[in-house]
Amino acid sequence: MEWEIVIGIETHVQLKTNSKIFSGASTSFGKEPNANACLVSLAYPGVLPVLNEEAVNCAIKFGLAVDAKITEHSIFARKNYFYPDLPKGYQISQLDLPVVGEGSLIITVGDENKSIRILRAHLEEDAGKSVHGIRRGKIGNRS
Repeated sequence: MEWEIVIGIETHVQLKTNSKIFSGASTSFGKEPNANACLVSLAYPGVLPVLNEEAVNCAIKFGLAVDAKITEHSIFARKNYFYPDLPKGYQISQLDLPVVGEGSLIITVGDENKSIRILRAHLEEDAGKSVHGIRRGKIGNRS
């Protein structure tokens, strides 16, 4: 029996959009706690997420740059988590039918070109960030 070594890397990136992927809430970093949360982010009853067209355009541009298959139809699903930084208890994400399918990235190592296979690039909302400072009176302060 022969074995083939396959190494996978999952990389997360934050898209440079003005608002979140499923709401109009700001994506600016460094604001006061919960300043970028809105009723959609908190999953209040009766609110519905609306997909950010700018985020989809970013995914398509990436897909074209790595010569990937761009799907005509994609699907989002809810992944349930119980994390302290995920107030609504689920994350909207893609897996089965992402915006960007198989592609590849050519890199040069020494004098040799190598092709790095990309399985998919999918969109998902950031589950949230628990950011703790070291200022007196804030969580994380040890004194």
